Amino acid sequence: MKPKQRPTSPAGDPPAGDDASFDDLDFEIVEASHEVGREHNGSSLLDALDAIWGPVDRQRVHAATRQAKLRLNGETAGPSVTLRSGDLIELLLPADQLQRRASERTPILFQNDELLVAAKPAGLPFDAGRARSGSSAVERLASKLPKERRPHAVHRLDKETSGVVVLALGRQAERDLQAALQASEAWIEYLAVIRWPPPEDEGVIDVPLLHGRRSDQRLSPDPDHGRPACTHWTITERLGDFAVLNVRPEGGRSRQVRAHLAALGHPVVGDFTHGEDSRVMLSQLKVGYKAKRGRPERPLLERPALHAARFVDPRNDRVVEAPLPRDLEVLLAQLRRLAPT
Repeated sequence: MKPKQRPTSPAGDPPAGDDASFDDLDFEIVEASHEVGREHNGSSLLDALDAIWGPVDRQRVHAATRQAKLRLNGETAGPSVTLRSGDLIELLLPADQLQRRASERTPILFQNDELLVAAKPAGLPFDAGRARSGSSAVERLASKLPKERRPHAVHRLDKETSGVVVLALGRQAERDLQAALQASEAWIEYLAVIRWPPPEDEGVIDVPLLHGRRSDQRLSPDPDHGRPACTHWTITERLGDFAVLNVRPEGGRSRQVRAHLAALGHPVVGDFTHGEDSRVMLSQLKVGYKAKRGRPERPLLERPALHAARFVDPRNDRVVEAPLPRDLEVLLAQLRRLAPT
């Protein structure tokens, strides 16, 4: 839907006082709007904003709410509200004011003549697929390189997974790195938070995985028809009813970690696809939690608690780590604070 235009007088001229700030006038301009369809039915407003106009910055979305610049069905709405088909989302500010700045998206962690490793934030697509939107991690990294140094992705991350993005610079580097990953001579290690951890401190999940319908991105265990997949996991920290895992998938299929931990019976916290609540709230963790009067509770986390923590390449004695994002820092800080001693 097109944004509404600035109103004019009957003569077709702008209203009097055209040099005045719009904030001083008694009308509102809808810069962008969207009617919710089935694809966002049941999603949070934040997730829909991210899919439609994203990748968005959560702090900017909260600021838009405080300033009454974000509306749902004509009323001011917060980012955690659940959407239904037919709802109308309206922005009273340009959509790009909600987006993350490019400098925040893909900081380069390491680069040489053959390799580039960067940090992808949650919410930013890994690549654009067929649609060249300019709003994916691979595209943004490519824009920082000379055209003759086109990067080639050797693995994938889910949109909601943060962490290391590993790109080969050149076809030979791509072949060498893909071979190393397939042979487990180099790998990516993940940090994952799970609920109700098993008694064992480590284990291996060796279960073939298969995609369902073409429209379904979820991987499911299928010993008879699935592709072989193996994932190693180690508990690095137990926090009451939760645990922090170091996870190393062999081969690095997209969504393999989430699918295998779910098959183990311990899906990643916040992984709605595999039966977890999509938002982690402090009230869910803290006994006797008391909400602040007049202020809605803000989620600690609104995505799967999964982070591609490091790229490990023993062949070159190289380890490249991606800093832990703020939302996971907050979640872990609260779990450590509330865990029984």
